[in-house]
This record gives sequence, structure tokens and C-alpha cells, in this order.
Amino acid sequence: MIDYIREYKKFSSSYYVSEGIRTTAGVMIPVLVAGYLGQLPTGIAIALGAMCVGLTDNTGPIHHRINGMVSAIILIFITTLLTGFTIGLPWLLAIYIGIMGFACSMIGVYGVRANNVGGAGLLIMVLSIDERYSSAQVIRNALLVSGGGIFYLVISLLIYRLRPFKLIQQALGDALISTGTYLRTRADFYQRNADFTKTYQALLDQQVQVHNKQSLVREMLFKTRDIVKESTYTSRIMMMIFLDSVDLFERIMTSQQDYKKLHEMVDDPNLLPAFGEFIRKLAIETESIGLALQKGIASKPDLQLSEDLYAIENLFLKARASTLGDNNIEGFISMRHILDGLKDLYRRIETLHRYTSFDKKIGNTITHKIQYDKFVSPSEFNAKLITNNFSIHSNIFRHSIRVSVALLAGFFISRILPFGHGYWILLTIGVILKPAYSLTKTRNIERLFGTFSGAVMGVLILWLIKDEHILLALMVAGMIIAYSMLRVKYLVSVIAMTAYILIAFHFLKPGDFTEVLRDRLIDTFVGSGIAFIATIAIPPKWEHEQILLLLKNAIEANANYFSFICKPFMGEPLSNLDYKLHRKEAFVQLANLSDAFQRMLNEPKRQQKKIQIIHQMVVSNHMLVSHIATLSAYRKMADIFASEKFRPIKEASIGHLKSAAELLSSPKPTFNLLNAEENFALREELKLLLDKRLKELASGSLETSTRQKLSGLKTISDQFEYINKISIELEKLSGKLVSG
Repeated sequence: MIDYIREYKKFSSSYYVSEGIRTTAGVMIPVLVAGYLGQLPTGIAIALGAMCVGLTDNTGPIHHRINGMVSAIILIFITTLLTGFTIGLPWLLAIYIGIMGFACSMIGVYGVRANNVGGAGLLIMVLSIDERYSSAQVIRNALLVSGGGIFYLVISLLIYRLRPFKLIQQALGDALISTGTYLRTRADFYQRNADFTKTYQALLDQQVQVHNKQSLVREMLFKTRDIVKESTYTSRIMMMIFLDSVDLFERIMTSQQDYKKLHEMVDDPNLLPAFGEFIRKLAIETESIGLALQKGIASKPDLQLSEDLYAIENLFLKARASTLGDNNIEGFISMRHILDGLKDLYRRIETLHRYTSFDKKIGNTITHKIQYDKFVSPSEFNAKLITNNFSIHSNIFRHSIRVSVALLAGFFISRILPFGHGYWILLTIGVILKPAYSLTKTRNIERLFGTFSGAVMGVLILWLIKDEHILLALMVAGMIIAYSMLRVKYLVSVIAMTAYILIAFHFLKPGDFTEVLRDRLIDTFVGSGIAFIATIAIPPKWEHEQILLLLKNAIEANANYFSFICKPFMGEPLSNLDYKLHRKEAFVQLANLSDAFQRMLNEPKRQQKKIQIIHQMVVSNHMLVSHIATLSAYRKMADIFASEKFRPIKEASIGHLKSAAELLSSPKPTFNLLNAEENFALREELKLLLDKRLKELASGSLETSTRQKLSGLKTISDQFEYINKISIELEKLSGKLVSG
């Protein structure tokens, strides 16, 4: 029950609900006002325009949102005109549908917002396809629809001017909540009988979520002029929350260990689970900070946490004193550094708690400068991007052809069927078909199940409730849920949408909704069937066709990240900017790879070629990034332990990673494993220190300079060893993947 309450709080204060309420207001205000004035058809036309533009107004930098909405207004005006003038000529209308299906899908090469604009064009075309007007009425309808879009634009800008930082705060909070979820999952590594494979699988999925949400915040912060200029203390604090949250996420990844080996070495059965429980408490704190940001209130730290941390340290010291020996000394060295990492996470979370107060005194002390342009991708529209994708090898081109053919098939079938609403078949096709097979498959199932469930719900509501005021309230609630859930839980969105549409038709045609219900169910099944056949007939680019490139990119990004992180350990300077840029690139490439692998798991079995090897490589890349991040956390110790002895193992690891990348990119790969049995001088030094330390322990000496030196050097060298081991594994797996 507590989990459900927590999830409700996260969602109810998120920007998804803000989007849903904003879109619902844009749709309902014209309908209610026009209905009151006796001009309901006019209100519906305006509402359709507002709805189409509202669906393009997803969260992002304000100038991107404005550009998207203005583009949508222009597109729906032109589309409404062309649709109205071609309806009387079926052959011309068919050609027009095919062209629009292709063009509106093809502009998706420019990103999610452009894809939504294209979707708005398709939506208004589909919704206008069953209405016949005179020339004057067509022009009037186009003006009303675009007027509705302008009305929504005004509402959106007015809300932004009244609360310019609200959406960014909500996006920041959402990113921190995802970070907390990621941390909560990492705690599972510390439980007895931990399922390491399942936990890594969950981490891969959550790492993609964190990356996507951090990327959204980065775009909003770094491309919003007022914030970049640091014109207010609020903007400066938000910038620091974001930068610290990215560092927090990296610090969470630095807890990476060989967990299986750790469980084997630590004898105390309560120690590791106690660490896991404390990590879960830190995750709850991180989520509470995110929730406070979404709500716009100051978060309250859990005062019990400091006592819990003290208890954890005491438990560790007692376990070490009672069980430390030759067979587990390495495990306790690792546990000591995990404990230090938890202390650091606790301090970082405390700092984030203070930031949520948005105290002016705190904001005025921040003067952090960063080269923002290096951390965001340019958003200029390049014509070459379209022309380069005019190829059967382009996934977006295949998708555009698929949409065009499917819409044409739906149009002709709707003309043949003696019942139903033709536009609903086309609408079903438009919302189901996606560039990725996995998403199309999921949407198809959810559309069918959601329509049936929503129909049952709508019928029950209309059967049980006769009060029109209550029905109106339920319809508005259904709209808010439908538009809020559209990008989060599509199934819930379809259920709510079907229910509110049935209630809406009850108001338009009182007492007769069975025909609408029947037609919606039939048209949904027909549209789903057409979408499924189109996906089989014109298949997308399967993930196995591009996974090698994504693996190569991830390995190369990790190699560069590792190469830069190694510099301080060999006495070479490392700039903070270079470090953060390479860290960002490694995280981006890992997220791209993980996302593609998740899609691959939803594809037909025959297209999941060498899935086990690919899964191993994806997990190995995730472990590699985590170990490099862990090494980066020890940069402060580099001044003490910097040595040329790190260079051979660093160069050997880079060599294995480069070999792995070359194998994945070579048209005719030849696999010869590099020397994997290097005897690094670093190992000899550690062996001597360990022997000396064991003699000290035998004599009863616990705290000595040898302990400190061994602990520090072993902690650093362990990460180099882990990275070297994973790089060798990646080279072997690359050879297996490309052979045969």
C-alpha cells in the first residue's frame, strides 16, 4: 500500500499531470463556452485544434515548445483546408492520404517534438475525413481549428509566464526520483541469495530512464536563456541541483563491486543486508527530494539517517574485529570503501535537501560557470538529414512507407465496410504504428485491451449514473487521465479515452451510445489488424542490424572515458570539463545501447540473433562504466598513489577495448586475443604490502601506515583490475559475436 501511495504522489505532482490538465483546459473551455452560447459545432472545431496543438506541447525548452506549437498551428490549418477540398474526390483524397502519411511520419527524423507535429497533422486530417463542407465552410472550419491551436498556445504561454520555473522544477524532480529508483535497485545486490542477472537487467532499463530524464532537464536548463545567464537566485539553485544530481548518479554507480565475490568473502550474514537496507533509505531520501521539487516545497531530511549511518559503521567495525582474517581481508577493504561511498552519498543528499528551500542566501552564493553549449546537441534543422534518410536502409523511411500504405488500406476498407466511422480505423493505425517493432507490438495490444476495457467502463458509468453534472465531471477527469497518461501508461490512457468519448457521445446523442460503442470496437480491431499486417509486410529495421554499431560506440566511449580518468593516476593533469564531457558521452552511449537491447527483447525470436552474447556485452558495458566511474571517485587519492606502474594495465585495457571495437566494425574480422596474462608490476607491489599487513594482523596491530597504504592502493588497483578483466571479456565476446 505504501508503494502505491508513493507512486501516486510521484505521478500527481509530475509534469505529465500538468500537461494533461493544460490540454484538457484547452479542449473543454471552447466546448463549454460555445455550448452555453448555443454554438457547440463551433466549439468542437476549436477544441479539435487546441487538442492537436496541445499534444505537441510536451515538456522542454520554452522556445522549442513555441516553435512546435506554431508549426502545428500552420500544419493543421493547411491540412484542414486540403482535406476539406479533396473529400469530394475519393481518388484524389486517397493520393492525399498516402502523401500525408509519408510526409508527416518522415519529419520524425528531427526528433520527438517534430514527430508530434507530424502526428498533429495526421490527427486533424483523420478527424476531418468524414465531414463534407462547402468551400466557404472548409475555409471557416480551417480558421476555427487553427484558432483553437492559437487559443491553446496563449494558454500555454500564459501559464509559463506566471510560473516560468515550474516545469523545470518538475522535470528536475522526476529525474531525481528516477535516480532514487536506480539506487533502490542497486541495494538488491547486497541481499542474501541476490539474483545478479535480474538486478543487472533492471539496472539497464532504469539507467535508460535516468539518462532520458537528465537529458530533458539538460535541454531545458542549458537552452533557456534566463537560466544560462543566471539572472535569478532560483535559476542558479536549479542549475546546481541538476549538476549535483548528475554527480550523485555517477557516485551511485561508483559503488560497483564484484558482488558475487563480496558475498563469498564477507562471513557476517547480517553485514551486507544491513548495507542494502541503508542504501534503500538513501533511495527514499533521494525520491523525497524529487517529490518536493515537483510539488514546489522544501524537502525535510530524515534525521534518523545519521544515526543509521553510525550504526552501520559500528556493525562494520565489529564484524571486522571479530572475523577479519587471511581469507576475507580483501572483502573488508572493499566494504570499507563502500561505507565511505555511503557517507559521501549521505552528504550529497543533505546538500540537495538544503537546495530545495530555494533560500535566496544560498542562491546568491552560487557562481558556478560551465560551458553549456558543449553539453547539449544543436537543434538546427538540416535538410541533409531528410535526404540522407531517403533510403530503404533508414528505419524512419521504412516507417513512413508503412504508415502511408496502412492508411491507404484503412481508407479503402472503411469505404467498403457498411458500418463504423472511417476516421477511427485511420486513427487506430496512426497511433499504433511506430518506427520500432517492439513499440508497435505493445501499442497494438494495449490499444485493443484498452478499448475493450474502456468501453466496459463507459457503459457501466452511463448505466449507473444519470446525473449529468456527475457525468460531465467524470468526462473531464477521464480527459485529464487520458492526456496525462499518454506518454507514461498508454494502456491507462486508452481506457480513460474510450470511457470519456462514450460519455461525450452520450451528451451529443442522448440515449444512443450502443452504435458508437459497436463502431469503436470494430474499427479498433480493423485498424489494429491493418497495422499488424503492415508491420509484417514492411518490417522495420531490426535491432540486430544496428546493435553492432551501438556496441562499438559504447566500447569506444568507455575507452575514451577510461583513458581520461587514468591521467591523474599517472601524474598527468585532467580538466574537469574534459572529464564531464567524456562521462556524459559514455553514459549516453550506454543508454542508447541498453534501450536498443530492451527493444530487441520484444522482437520476434527469429530476429533475436545471438541474444545471449549481446546480453553479456550490454551488462559488461554497464559494469565497465560503473567501474570507471568508481575509479573517477578516487581521483583525490591520485596525488598520493600516482605512479607509472598504472600505465601498463591501463594501456593493456585500452588495447583490449580497441580490439573489441575493431572486431565489431570490420567487414571481415579476424580474431586474435591480445595477451590476457600480463604480469603487471602493480600486482607485485600489492602482494608485498598484503604479506606485510598479514604479519601485522598476526601480531595484533590493526591501525598502521601499512593498512592505510594497502587500503588505498588496493582500492585503486582493484578498479584497474576489474576494468582490465571486463575489457578482456568484451574482446572475447566481440570475437564470438562476429564469428560465424
